[in-house]
Amino acid sequence: MGPLFFLALAFAAVGSRLGAATPWALSVLALLGTGWAGHASAKSTSHLPVAVVFFTAMVLLNVSVFSPAYSPAALYQPLLMLAAFFVVRHLGQRAERDAAAAALLLCAAFAAWGLYEVGLRGQARAQALFETPAIFSAVINLALVPLLALMLVGVRHRVTIGGIALLSAALFAAQSRGALLAIAGGIGVGVILALRGRCFRARGFAVVLAVLAAGWVMATALRAMPAPRTEVGPSAMDRAASSLSRLELSALSWNAWKEHPVLGTGYLTYRYTLERGRAQVPSYGASSETWFVHNDYLQVLQEMGPGGLVGLLGLTLLPMILAYLRLPDLIAEGRPAVIAIGAGIAAMSVHALVDFPFYVPLCLLLYGALLGALDRRMTETAARKALTWRGSPLLRVARAGGLTLAAIVLLRPVAAEAAAEWGLRMAASGEGRGAAIWLGAARRIEPRDWRYHWYAGQFWIMQAGQSGRREAAKLAADAFAAGFLANPLEVRNLLGKIAVHRHYGGLLDEPADRTTLRQWIAHAATLAPMNAEVRRELAR
Repeated sequence: MGPLFFLALAFAAVGSRLGAATPWALSVLALLGTGWAGHASAKSTSHLPVAVVFFTAMVLLNVSVFSPAYSPAALYQPLLMLAAFFVVRHLGQRAERDAAAAALLLCAAFAAWGLYEVGLRGQARAQALFETPAIFSAVINLALVPLLALMLVGVRHRVTIGGIALLSAALFAAQSRGALLAIAGGIGVGVILALRGRCFRARGFAVVLAVLAAGWVMATALRAMPAPRTEVGPSAMDRAASSLSRLELSALSWNAWKEHPVLGTGYLTYRYTLERGRAQVPSYGASSETWFVHNDYLQVLQEMGPGGLVGLLGLTLLPMILAYLRLPDLIAEGRPAVIAIGAGIAAMSVHALVDFPFYVPLCLLLYGALLGALDRRMTETAARKALTWRGSPLLRVARAGGLTLAAIVLLRPVAAEAAAEWGLRMAASGEGRGAAIWLGAARRIEPRDWRYHWYAGQFWIMQAGQSGRREAAKLAADAFAAGFLANPLEVRNLLGKIAVHRHYGGLLDEPADRTTLRQWIAHAATLAPMNAEVRRELAR
């Protein structure tokens, strides 16, 4: 079970870096394998699954019905959390320990990687595989905070002491203010739960502070090593400018929500909001990009409306409330684990106030696993307060049908991604016929994904320029038009359509006239007024 869960985490980490559907799908398969191998007898359930299912349903409904910008990430991100929740919730005790050891091992490997970057490669901040130090530190905290919470109640193992020291050093090496806020929030909730469970140890709290101090010293010492420095750490002015930028991003998101107060702008559409409103975020200039507000609660409100925010608050507040209320009913041996899990959940919930862990697949997987572990302990000790699901034949048939439908829906992005990748490789090697076939296949498999239309449009406009064929120009115009129809917020397909009609209008049966081109350019300017290519079109 441990190796399978390790693979699930590793694939989710790679997917978090690449933003690709294939590693996400492999992560889901590894999770299902973990659940199959380590499945224990079915148990009654508390109300916590309702929060997980509700938030997942809100995301899927939004991206399927209301959002103008489809993304396969919207399918896989909530699914990873949902799958991890139900898999871990049904694991036996030994399988759960194996899964926890696998998570700690992977996080320790990332921590060592980050320390190597700072100490020997000369980087200013640790980030390992991940795109930013904030993501790196969010992942580290999901392993570190539960271990520190166990120390609060006097539970210490020699095997984990070295891992805790490694993780705490990596956390300080990342220099993420959000991570420090998160660890403070997680330890604070851990203290509250420990006091509630009558197992708080003042000596344990002192040990926690000592471990964190040792981590800071270790990170500082690594930064002082005589390695060639390739980067300079953020100065006080840099941090102040970053804080100002985040205030600007938040104000932009708030204004965007007020324009769509019920259903929101659509899941993962903040990047388009930024493109349209760059004048309100001067610190990002004309080219800096981000998909995130750096406040998950505000971003979910903007993208999914009040319903989405209620779902996210259910994921973050309900677990801690349940843990607090039911701790006195638990046997003494079960309380430390609940305190540790509650602290880990609190850490990510606090981090979401200033960063974006709820949009990172690996963080969602680990968070879902913590929720599942917590729910299993709630049901084991409070069955009298729980609901019971009965395994009737009708329920089994419905479950099988749902899994089959989910497999079909979730394999489509993987198939389209593979076809597009193969088509792009063939195009790069000059195999035009094969490229046309595979890029066309990707468009047919996932017609809602604007990227595949854009890839095909780029290929055909190049063919039109090289050969002067009327068919190539028409196919380019059709691909860009289909891409803009699939995602009317993405300006690249609209710019591609403008370029085809301007440069190769003579090859088209119905080329756009000058008035139509001006209208298209004006629309592009509303979508991305500071985009360099849009500015060039306006200048023409």
